[in-house]
Amino acid sequence: MSKLKIILATSVAAIAIAAAAYWFLVQQPAQQAQVARAEQALLKSGIQLYTEGKFQEALETLERIPSSGEYAAKARYYQGNTHIRLKDYQSAVEQLEQSLALDSDNADTLFALGVTYFKLGNLTLSRGYFASVLEFPPETDQEMERMEEAKGLMDIMARLERQQAPPATDAEPSADPAPGEPVDGGN
Repeated sequence: MSKLKIILATSVAAIAIAAAAYWFLVQQPAQQAQVARAEQALLKSGIQLYTEGKFQEALETLERIPSSGEYAAKARYYQGNTHIRLKDYQSAVEQLEQSLALDSDNADTLFALGVTYFKLGNLTLSRGYFASVLEFPPETDQEMERMEEAKGLMDIMARLERQQAPPATDAEPSADPAPGEPVDGGN
């Protein structure tokens, strides 16, 4: 009887191993692919709504894409741009920073952050993001246009900063003595 128990236990173990292998090699990847397709469909739908100017609907759709998903960075990028269109710049910063945390090599996100901080009046951060955009060598006409726009906005910021700079004050007293004051300082 013990040989039968050993054979039965071995068979059960083999079936369990086969089931686990099936799950990890076939079923789980299939489910992951299905989730990725659903997220991709949400992303496409959100982008379409954004393109059509249906910003609130776009936000609602894009928010359904999890932050850990394959399309999270792009979803947060479009959420940020949607908030820019709605003139909710603080929310735009939050979404764009999340996008940048997920994909730090995205010049579009860096550019959008530069624009957002420019709108918020933080010229220092804006300039820093635009400078980061200039570090990416342009490969397409669109990337070249973005780079030129970043340069132009940086020039505008430089002019604004010069205009806002406080007027220079004389740090040293005048060399001419006031009337009635001794020329030698009273010595």
